[in-house]
Amino acid sequence: MRLPIVPFIIATTLLTAAWYLFTSTRPNHKSLDVPRLTRLADIDGIETEVAVAPDENRYAVVASGEVWVLNVTTGGRYRLTRTSDPESSPAWTPDGKRITYTRNSDTFAMDPDTGAEEVLRKNATSLSWSSSGRMAFVRDRALWIADADNREEKKIVEADPIPDVSNDRPRFSPDSLQIAFIKTQLGLRGEVWVADISNGMTRPLVSDRAAENPMDLAWINEGRDLAYLTNRSGAYSLWYVDFAQSKINPLTQPLTAMPLERIGMAVSKDRVVVPRHFVDSNIVLSDGTPVAASEKLEFEPAASPDGKRIAYTVADENKFEIWTAGLNGEKPTFRALGREPRFFANGYQIVYTHTDLDGNSDVWKLDIRNGSSERVTDAEEIDVKPDWSPEGRSIAFASGRGGAISIWTIPASGGKRLRLNDGGYAPRFSPDSKSILFWNRQALWTIDANGRNLHKVAAGLTNPVSGVWSRKGPAFFINNEIRTADEKLFALSEHLMWPEFDVLRDGRFLIAPIDIRETGLWAIDLTYKEN
Repeated sequence: MRLPIVPFIIATTLLTAAWYLFTSTRPNHKSLDVPRLTRLADIDGIETEVAVAPDENRYAVVASGEVWVLNVTTGGRYRLTRTSDPESSPAWTPDGKRITYTRNSDTFAMDPDTGAEEVLRKNATSLSWSSSGRMAFVRDRALWIADADNREEKKIVEADPIPDVSNDRPRFSPDSLQIAFIKTQLGLRGEVWVADISNGMTRPLVSDRAAENPMDLAWINEGRDLAYLTNRSGAYSLWYVDFAQSKINPLTQPLTAMPLERIGMAVSKDRVVVPRHFVDSNIVLSDGTPVAASEKLEFEPAASPDGKRIAYTVADENKFEIWTAGLNGEKPTFRALGREPRFFANGYQIVYTHTDLDGNSDVWKLDIRNGSSERVTDAEEIDVKPDWSPEGRSIAFASGRGGAISIWTIPASGGKRLRLNDGGYAPRFSPDSKSILFWNRQALWTIDANGRNLHKVAAGLTNPVSGVWSRKGPAFFINNEIRTADEKLFALSEHLMWPEFDVLRDGRFLIAPIDIRETGLWAIDLTYKEN
């Protein structure tokens, strides 16, 4: 991953070069038209990933971390795995006789008829297959391939020098000569790249938006286009790289505003299959008191220091908006485009993240008394997750400037930004402004506001989390519960909830429970027009 981001003109040039290199010998007689969307089926649990067998009738589906087999012709389905550890990255072997998947750091293979399971490859994740039986997989953040006989391995893409950047979702082209993949930074942002298997040359295909977060990709139109699932315009939808025109175009309407988990798709000829999540969420207190509700998604709540007002994010189609309301839900008011709001000590100013039309995220501040807003940071890299110190002098935030996402501060009145460490996400000031709580390297940490005295608070937090300072110390969200390192503080028995939460002075939590309306698999059937 190259930071700062590649200018769009360079990305366009690379797309043109990729087209001539990969597809100049293929006749371009058709281009994509408006696709047809059809609901296919639903599986018990929350569908997150899918793979289509060579016979096109059987699907391997990951639902709530378990692998299922679905026959789309008969509608029959059955569960394959029953483990305490979740499975991911399902794929069918080219002969259709086995399903492979990731569990922890290894890839397993199972016969769907007998249930016989074996370890296929140690220390290998996100494994996929070519039509000729080659395997592509990720090991220690690098991209590897293995021959069909499973004997010879070869590293084709080195691990990125930035330690929080990983390669993910490798996908062979139809002729098995290239691999498209995603370079992801902590699963928070990413770029689409392609590698030539013969010489290991790599080049970015989509890298013009710092805040874009691709989730999966697939070759379509006989390899002339590359579709990818992304939040490029706000909500998650399918876009595609048109090599012939050197363009990045939208393919579908928004599919999912906020997926419950990271989702993956599958392609079979002219059909793309993708899980979709239809949900609603409102802001409530942990004692059940409703605070803010509408037909849109409300989440990322923040409480003012005096506990009389809240700010929160609303997802509206392809937009994210900052709203405020009283603690009892009175006078809900739109304030600005953005997300991740946090209050200043006076309760009238808010710091938040805003992503502009070019896909760059910066920190802004807003005065809700007069509606005036002001940019705090201005960099090509992402600046996100801001927090205003209680004494009001500085703002902490996470930034990708300089490579790894790390913790920075800047004077609230403007001035020079200061990097506090070499890695971190979601900073939160302590009530006395002397310490900062943040996530880094699968753990929650504290550091002095001047960057000294690093201390580990809690381990085993694989994904980035946003912690808060509770009455019982630093608290965080994991496994659908709010807890400290030593005890559980709160959990919902009948609902999931978004991981961002806040705490009031009286100890109650401000949360966003999730009402799941529907989850399921959808088919996106491609249509074409002749050129």
